[in-house]
Amino acid sequence: MAEVVIHIGTEKTGTTSIQHFLSENREPLLAKGILYPVLGSRKDAHFDLVNSVHPLDNGGRYMEFIGSPNHSTDFLWGKLRDCIAANPTKKIVLSAEHFSSRLRGNALKYISDFFNALGIRPKIVIYLRPQADFIESSYSTEIKAGGTRVFKKVLEQYKTQPMRYNYKDLVGLWEEYFGKEAITIIPYEKSFIGNDIRRHFLQLLGVDNVNGIDFSSKPLNQRWSPPMLELARIVNLRMTELSNQERFNFLEYANTLISESIVSGDFSLMTEEQYKEVTTFFEDSNKVLCQNYLPGRESLFLDGKKPKTFRKTEQESSAYTF
Repeated sequence: MAEVVIHIGTEKTGTTSIQHFLSENREPLLAKGILYPVLGSRKDAHFDLVNSVHPLDNGGRYMEFIGSPNHSTDFLWGKLRDCIAANPTKKIVLSAEHFSSRLRGNALKYISDFFNALGIRPKIVIYLRPQADFIESSYSTEIKAGGTRVFKKVLEQYKTQPMRYNYKDLVGLWEEYFGKEAITIIPYEKSFIGNDIRRHFLQLLGVDNVNGIDFSSKPLNQRWSPPMLELARIVNLRMTELSNQERFNFLEYANTLISESIVSGDFSLMTEEQYKEVTTFFEDSNKVLCQNYLPGRESLFLDGKKPKTFRKTEQESSAYTF
């Protein structure tokens, strides 16, 4: 029977880079025993597979960026069943960060029952980013997508979103349905994964010989600096006549000018006090998770505070709230 690996995220841990890399290397990976199947309209990742069970935990709603499919919940999972049956000697890889960010007990039971019926115990792979960095990166994504909220409004939410930021609770939910032995957690830090998450992911899959695999694609979802994010937020508020693509193209060009000519160094959106507050809030739960899954490791995140210039004073909003 085929092996199955489900890469569930989390968000902001190089998932897009991994997914594009896998989709661009389908043929050479297949020759090495790794099958990255196309299931649904998206060729890069398995968002359609997630979307099919999304209503089970979200009041009947489908994911907003995909919408309602024209088939039943079981349709794509049936396609996956056929794929597994047709490839008994392959390692089948599924990847979508929304497995972890959008699905809860009802959907996880559906997925667990699906694999139990096939006699398969999938391996669950989850990368975890230090929470303070995750919060900042999530805000960056929101602004890039057209958001207008100031950073403080996003920062206020981390205590009320345990399944997003409390990794002990999130991993515990998946453990309930798939078992501890099935789950591999990976700290999203250079000291653990190295300089290229794509190569680290291949190692997880057991691919040591990378001959014939294309690594030429540039990194995706590059970070914007705090000044660039504030400019983007203002643009999102004021330049509403632009299409999403026009707005993004303008901002990408502006980011090139700002990053090359104005901004240097690694700047944080948080004050040092805010940063310490976030890390302290999750210190105990991170410690428990580390003890359970990475025994012998001193702490879940070892790289410590990155060399950053913290914001000196808290800014509830800029002058440009209009």
